[in-house]
Amino acid sequence: MRTNGVPPALRDRLGHEATIGLLELIDSEHMAWSDRVLSIAVDRFERRLAEELAELRVALVREIHDGRVETFKWTFLFWLGQVAAIAGLLAYMLRTTGR
Repeated sequence: MRTNGVPPALRDRLGHEATIGLLELIDSEHMAWSDRVLSIAVDRFERRLAEELAELRVALVREIHDGRVETFKWTFLFWLGQVAAIAGLLAYMLRTTGR
């Protein structure tokens, strides 16, 4: 453990063993504080990620639903156009043959 970061007046007053004990205490508290901060940050990140994924899922479901509706709409219009074209062709053929 390095004791040269401790001011000389404090080092002389505490003594070598107490200075080392103080530094160990500060280091352990620093590590505990770092772990708490990291844990809080991870919790916040996971919560935010879960919220964003939920929003993405909702948006994706809406997009798929809207795409299906559009596909059904255009498919219906295509088949309606095909029926109208066949009916028109049959009407023309029946008029020209005289029936």
